[in-house]
Amino acid sequence: MSKAGARVHMVGYVGSDTAGQSMTKALTAAGVDVDHVQVLCGRTSSVVLLIEPNGERTIIGIHPDLLHDITIPVAAVAPGDIVYFAAWRDVFAPAAQALAAAGALVTSVPPGTIPAMRYLIGSRNDFTVIPEKTTAIVTEGANGVTVHSEGSAEHFPAIPTDVVDATGAGDAFAAGLLWEIGRGRPLIEGVQLGLAWAATAVRVKTSMPTDAPAHQPRIDKQTP
Repeated sequence: MSKAGARVHMVGYVGSDTAGQSMTKALTAAGVDVDHVQVLCGRTSSVVLLIEPNGERTIIGIHPDLLHDITIPVAAVAPGDIVYFAAWRDVFAPAAQALAAAGALVTSVPPGTIPAMRYLIGSRNDFTVIPEKTTAIVTEGANGVTVHSEGSAEHFPAIPTDVVDATGAGDAFAAGLLWEIGRGRPLIEGVQLGLAWAATAVRVKTSMPTDAPAHQPRIDKQTP
């Protein structure tokens, strides 16, 4: 999103190791503000990715995840900001409520449900149930995306592309979706741009593509 022109602030943590320093430098070079990335004692959480010939991957955790220890800077958020919890812990719920009360649009991956949560964005495996009072945007890999809202469901097919590495596709989709919503565009246009950015992400062997399409082809919605 930063390369598309958005002001992006990262909230999270790295360890006090070389990997953590490299990650913050990479984020800064990409135009991401890292003032709220905390440095915790120990190793940066890491995983090993095993990439299959078809681009799908197996993820093996190496160092533990310490997200439950971070402090969310509620006071740094202003009305109109978008806050996306790319990972959810139940300890985040009070901060998420406070962020929404401050005027931010708060979104999350499942099961990040609070009364003020407008959108949940996640893969089919992430959703145990489809919530009734929140717009659920369910990503289905090569099958596209289904948007569940107010008792109805609309399906959007994926953009055909050669998949090299599926890592980061979901994050790229969420970024495109939220970028359009932040610009005041309709949800359908956010889904379309998200699918375009996801297609760009899977074509390369990295979870951080060097560019993203500014526009997207027309994608017809389908109602199952």
